[in-house]
Amino acid sequence: MENVENLDIATMNMLGSSELKSTVAFREVDGLKITKVLSSALRAIIDNVSVGQGEVKFDGDLEYDLLVVLENGDLRPLTSKEKFSLSFENSEIRQDSVIYVRPIVTELTNANFSPDDFAYSSVVNFEIYAVNTNSDLACATVPDNVFVKEGEVSFNSLIGSENYDVVVTFDIPRDSKTNSILFVRNNASIKSSVPANDYFVVSGDVFTTIVYSTDEGVIKSMVKETAFSEEIELKGINKDSTVQASLQTKEAVVTTSEDGTKFDFEIPVVINANVFDSKNTTCIEDAYSTRYELTLTTVSFEQDNFLPTRLAEENILTNFTLSENMNSIDKILAVIPINIRVVSQIVKDKEVLIDGIATINVIYYSEDEDGNDELNSVDIDIPYSLSFNAPDVTSHDNVQISVSFGDLNVKSRHGRELEILAEVKINYNVSSREISYITTEITLGEEKEAEDYAMEIYVAHANETLWDIAKELNIGVAEIMSQNKDLTLPLQEGDKIIIYRQVQN
Repeated sequence: MENVENLDIATMNMLGSSELKSTVAFREVDGLKITKVLSSALRAIIDNVSVGQGEVKFDGDLEYDLLVVLENGDLRPLTSKEKFSLSFENSEIRQDSVIYVRPIVTELTNANFSPDDFAYSSVVNFEIYAVNTNSDLACATVPDNVFVKEGEVSFNSLIGSENYDVVVTFDIPRDSKTNSILFVRNNASIKSSVPANDYFVVSGDVFTTIVYSTDEGVIKSMVKETAFSEEIELKGINKDSTVQASLQTKEAVVTTSEDGTKFDFEIPVVINANVFDSKNTTCIEDAYSTRYELTLTTVSFEQDNFLPTRLAEENILTNFTLSENMNSIDKILAVIPINIRVVSQIVKDKEVLIDGIATINVIYYSEDEDGNDELNSVDIDIPYSLSFNAPDVTSHDNVQISVSFGDLNVKSRHGRELEILAEVKINYNVSSREISYITTEITLGEEKEAEDYAMEIYVAHANETLWDIAKELNIGVAEIMSQNKDLTLPLQEGDKIIIYRQVQN
């Protein structure tokens, strides 16, 4: 056997998390005081990730999106970006590690400092994932005059990692029904990640919730679903490779067309993808020498098998009752998805169970004491428990889950009860850890003593192979066959093998 190149064995691990706490205050917009916040949302965007030995640094923006009422009665969207920079230390991080940072908003609460301020405290948890490649192992080379038994070793290697920017575009009419855009919230999910030769295709949907006002000043909302499919070049990929991807949406860019007849939307989406390839190589399983004692060095190693990104779709159906201190609902105007996250998960064979919290915002009219419409809103936290079928998953697998909103529908019952139906898109990536073994070295030892008999009869045992017997008798397989021409394979229990040796005087 010729020299074998080192194996490139890929493993993925969640290394831990880093928490960021932040507080931001809002007071005025264009010199006008804010009198009420109707809706607030937060998005964490990762801009840069740098990897060093034992440490990863990353930075980005916290994007606060608000819909506020000003002292003159106007409704205004308000966006504030707060820069952040964090570092995370872990001994498993190497300079060649591929690091993925996943931000999860775990808290966004009102923290007003004074009657003139609208302040929000937030907590964002950044989960740190690393793909490492073990290139330290190689199959053993074969010394002269050694018999070897070979076997196939399978492992997965990382072909490449891509961060790819996509802009999803659509437009809606600008007319008396849609006079101005007040608030935009994006969610995205992956439908498929398909490899081909030297490229792969990621397809998905972007769900854009648009809050707008009419010529009459009435607030309304709509959900626009936009499909996308992006072809991404990557040398070395083939149709049998595996693509694991995730999405991150950024702040929408909304402009009015030159003729003023429509609103044009641009939704920036970042595709993060890791591409793996399954490889096979032939290594030595066993070896012996008729002349020398041998020592075989066998090493165990961890490797992951990867499945392509999957999509599951489930619904949250629940009811919510307004508390006594909340104004009753006369008419629902807009429904906005704010945040959805997974708190815990249980992986079973062919099934995954997740618990989490979904937060939505409802803007509505209530009637004041004079019979006039008063603008109000309420944020609703919805605890949920969902399960979905995952045919290829076992209870021992590592399952990385991200959830996003699809369509969202809320109906009012009797002014104080809300019936909520939320469509949930669940993307999940699966990796299964295996322990494998390879022989990395064969060392020649002391010379064996010569056999002192001319003939030997060996009786085969149950399930014994010709290799087992040749190793036991210290003779080559070919020589056994040449001396026992009537021998048939596979061996049967009780078969007799006769060996003739030349006795050394």
